[in-house]
Amino acid sequence: MNPARIDRALAVLGYLAEHQEGSTLKRLSDALELPMSSAHDLLQTLVGLDVVKLLGQRTYALGPRAVVLALSIVDSVDLRHVSQPYLADLCEEINENTYLAVRSGAGVVYADRHEAGQTLSVVMKLGGQRPLHGSSVGKLMAAYNPELEQRVLQAAQLEQFTPRTLVDRERLRVEFSEIRARSYSVSDGESVEGILGLATPIVDAAGTVSAAVHVSAPRGRLSADRLPFVVAAMSHAAALISRQLGAAQDTVPVCGIDEIRDFERHRRGAE
Repeated sequence: MNPARIDRALAVLGYLAEHQEGSTLKRLSDALELPMSSAHDLLQTLVGLDVVKLLGQRTYALGPRAVVLALSIVDSVDLRHVSQPYLADLCEEINENTYLAVRSGAGVVYADRHEAGQTLSVVMKLGGQRPLHGSSVGKLMAAYNPELEQRVLQAAQLEQFTPRTLVDRERLRVEFSEIRARSYSVSDGESVEGILGLATPIVDAAGTVSAAVHVSAPRGRLSADRLPFVVAAMSHAAALISRQLGAAQDTVPVCGIDEIRDFERHRRGAE
């Protein structure tokens, strides 16, 4: 396979990772600006390799080998192993599902999950890619990585997942700046209506944010009174993981409850 075909294959996988519900051939070829015939041939090759699968007769989605490969890459850096006890403790402390999200190329994927005992919970697929502009982990990663931030701000089109999804470039620029200032990210119904997502940064030994602690729950369970306690616990867990990865203490942001309350009053007042 020549380099150009490999690049197109990676573009297809990236697109399908961002659209977990799957995509038709026409929608995919239009989005990636590929000829229908070329896109069809490429998809058939990827289906044959189990990297892509068919849902019904016309919808393509990521296949099992793609997910296994993504999780294997995460395992190779041992981040899941390091973070597991802290995510488990956090899950028990706040009684919400907790996730490890990691940067994967130009996107963000969920690499690990610890489930709480809530009757109504938000369960995210491991290996599923999140949008950089429409999720708490995506916005956090973009805020701390200039390359990803510019990718969002210079995108020709940003998908409107819900009426609350931020697609205005100037509002996103301000949002990224505010995320860096407060050291956590909030997605309030921007990816799925009624669901509030939170993310706090994990810093590695090089001082880079390439992973995050994530929590999603129905908005009613993350009230203005409870949210600061949840974010503070997430911030503490992310800091502990960061120190295990060798991050210098002065590079690890930690949010206190009073500080979070102030940020939340400002954020909710601006909505």
